Amino acid sequence: MIIPYLARIVLLLPELSPTQTDHLADIIEEQKSNGKESERNHILDNRKPCIQVSAELRKKLIQDLFDERTYDKNILPSDNSVEVIVELTVQSITEISEISSSFKADIWFSQIWHDQRLDFRHLNYCLRNLSLAAHKLPNLWTPNVCLVNTKKVTIHTSPSQNILLLVFPNGTVWLNYRISLQGPCQLDLTNFPMDIQQCKLIFESYSYNKAEVRIVWRDWEPISIDNPSTENLPDFTLIHSENKNTTLLYTAGQWDQLEAIFTFRRLYGYYVLQAYMPTYLSVFISWIAFWIDTKALPARITLGVSSLMALTFQFGNIIKNLPRVSYVKALDVWMFGCVGFIFLSLVELAIVGYVDKLDLRKRRVRVREFNFRNHTEPWNMKPTKNDSNNRNIHDNNSSLGTHWSPDYPTRQMQRESFFRRIPSAEEPRKTDGEKIDEISGKTFPMLFIAFNMFYWFYYIGIYRRSIK
Repeated sequence: MIIPYLARIVLLLPELSPTQTDHLADIIEEQKSNGKESERNHILDNRKPCIQVSAELRKKLIQDLFDERTYDKNILPSDNSVEVIVELTVQSITEISEISSSFKADIWFSQIWHDQRLDFRHLNYCLRNLSLAAHKLPNLWTPNVCLVNTKKVTIHTSPSQNILLLVFPNGTVWLNYRISLQGPCQLDLTNFPMDIQQCKLIFESYSYNKAEVRIVWRDWEPISIDNPSTENLPDFTLIHSENKNTTLLYTAGQWDQLEAIFTFRRLYGYYVLQAYMPTYLSVFISWIAFWIDTKALPARITLGVSSLMALTFQFGNIIKNLPRVSYVKALDVWMFGCVGFIFLSLVELAIVGYVDKLDLRKRRVRVREFNFRNHTEPWNMKPTKNDSNNRNIHDNNSSLGTHWSPDYPTRQMQRESFFRRIPSAEEPRKTDGEKIDEISGKTFPMLFIAFNMFYWFYYIGIYRRSIK
């Protein structure tokens, strides 16, 4: 520092004599040599060999650091707010429950802060860090950062409490817990089973507001996954994790909050096999009735009712594992659509039965009218002059044993014409019920295909947009 200072003085001095100039140069050179000597001595001090730490020395160090006369755990490490760095490592995620709207996970959770009172660099010990047992934790000031939104948290004990406590020579404290937790998930089942779900963990200093403790995420990789296979669950996969910093206002002041948000994508292949494929079969089976004879009503009714019962049972089997939400889910839309198609097939069966009943009634009326005309027409004919003559001819030709009437051919033609108007068994025609069955056999599949296109394009589109 003295050399730049002297240089500035030289610029401000008036013109000097040669003798004065030589004297000033000697002063500058002397200060420069003194500075180099001081720097060399400092380097030699840093290279001084460290002191090997024995068990007795380590014990004394711990006693000195946590001496109640010099260390009070009720006093903050700093006069200003203490900055606590939080880091989270996910060891495993085991379950996501729709019934309880929660997820279960095992995590490593770290808190890092600086406590100047625990600085022991001046002792020059050969220690990179001082590892302490969990039972020393009550003797140490901690920021008491906890998970405020979890339903259940347990520190692993295998065989003892899984707590890591490190003190570094500069006074930095690293506190790590291995815990098992049950955290909340904000489940939205509108697009179930093609849905995206989020689960959240919130960290907060329970004992200190932001005026005393500031909690922040670690700058590099604040949330990490220990094992890539952890991201894959039986029915979900973890697609994204993010961290946020927020501030929450309580009655006692403002608190820093750290949010860890996990986004999961449901694997809907299970539901395709267990829900969608059986419903497809139930709908297809209900259509078989369209190709069964309209007179086989018991068989057709059995097919329709069996399909409806199978679909209802399958639907009940699935929703019993879901929460009782008051909004319509994607699976509900599918099930209601399939139930609607089966119900309409039963309605079509009723219409066909009614139409056949009307057709049968009309045929019976025609047959009755024909029988009535056939039996009454010969007795209601009035005798005419020709009939009298015919009778005389008949009397005269009684020896021939035949009866002939000139009007007989005409009446015979009328009867044959009436018989032609009544369809015979040798010339079958399609009844109205059969025509309805034929139309339904084409219309129902076309409508079902249209329903499938709308359903899958809509929900798969939402599913893909949510992933992006």
